[in-house]
Amino acid sequence: MVKPRSEAPAPVQELPRFTRAERERRWSRVRHLMARDGLDVIVAPGNSGAWEHLNANARYLVGVGGNCSPVVAVFPLDGEVTAIVGSVPGSVFWLGAQDWVTDVRDPAGFYALYDAVGERLRELPAAAQRGRVGIAGLAGLPRFPEGVVAHGAYEALRRALPDADLVNATALLEEARFVKSAEEIGFLTEAVRIVEQGIDVLAREARPGVPERVVYARVLARLIEAGSEIPTFLSWQAGWPQRQLNHFQPTGRPLRAGDVISTEIEASVIGYRGQVTQPFVLGAVPERYREMMRIHAAVLERCYAALVPGATPASLAEIARDVAAAPYTCRIVIHGRGLGDDPPLLVFRSQTGSPRHRRMSDWCLAEDAVLMVKPYVFLGDPHRDFIEDSVGWGDTVVVTGAGARRLGTREPGIVEIG
Repeated sequence: MVKPRSEAPAPVQELPRFTRAERERRWSRVRHLMARDGLDVIVAPGNSGAWEHLNANARYLVGVGGNCSPVVAVFPLDGEVTAIVGSVPGSVFWLGAQDWVTDVRDPAGFYALYDAVGERLRELPAAAQRGRVGIAGLAGLPRFPEGVVAHGAYEALRRALPDADLVNATALLEEARFVKSAEEIGFLTEAVRIVEQGIDVLAREARPGVPERVVYARVLARLIEAGSEIPTFLSWQAGWPQRQLNHFQPTGRPLRAGDVISTEIEASVIGYRGQVTQPFVLGAVPERYREMMRIHAAVLERCYAALVPGATPASLAEIARDVAAAPYTCRIVIHGRGLGDDPPLLVFRSQTGSPRHRRMSDWCLAEDAVLMVKPYVFLGDPHRDFIEDSVGWGDTVVVTGAGARRLGTREPGIVEIG
């Protein structure tokens, strides 16, 4: 039995929130797509993985989330929308943190969310219980093609609605979330502003002899002080030579003169994640890196101009390949920006190969889609050679009819420290 909510009014939580108009825009859009695809209800299971990127669908629908809080959204084609939340924080907190959903339910037992989800589904009209139930996140996510819904969660939904047709609703939610509203772009802009403060802190604090993790901690602290939620993605790689590796955690190693520090810094404002990829060097930028950044600047200029409705990630990848000349190569990373694991996703080679990669590389861009666009320049071919020299920079941009509109304000390039 679901625990009853307290009748006492929920204390208002001083957190940013979207307007009711934004809620109505989203719900209208999603229900239009549900009617088109013949869905009676969508269940969006929460998943706190990947820096909470995987909670995107549930949070998009009910406005509940942050700090890895458990939530499952039940979104019928008609009728009341429901959020089932974890035991900590419980329904009283979330009733005071948002005003989109008033049917916020606690688990049936300690963190037993799916018993409560099943109870809510059995309240649906009989036709809906025998109809088509879409599960968001079941398969086909950009970074998780096998899906992110736990087997136990799926089985609980099957037990709750044994006569229903359970189908994958991932693509529907991706379609709904792809084009951003002015409110969404506003929060993404604020997230990038916070990231730029973190970049300033890194440039101030990184000095020879200071342990990597001390600098990292001060950057992360600034992001939180400026208004970012946690967790947030902050990748770090420091040293010389600068190999093309993904090191997400700093070490206790003291920084040294000549080190290159490569970062991808993300801030999350009401779940919306702006990002900047920013390299630094402790000392003067080596001439080879200056030459690589000149190639990068040419690629970035052409890609920004080409970032118009109807373009595809594959067409931008071709620009990156065509501009660079031997001994250098250029490859591009493009991924959506929003609440989390946003399509499309193209990373270096993913413009060829499987149907999933073709879907991502041929994704048709639209006005007011928001993307991360970050070319990388290599001395050599990263698919063939052992690379010790590489550099990349990128920030969050909006697709417009006139090309990319940047949300950031910093000049592209390598930051010299000292």
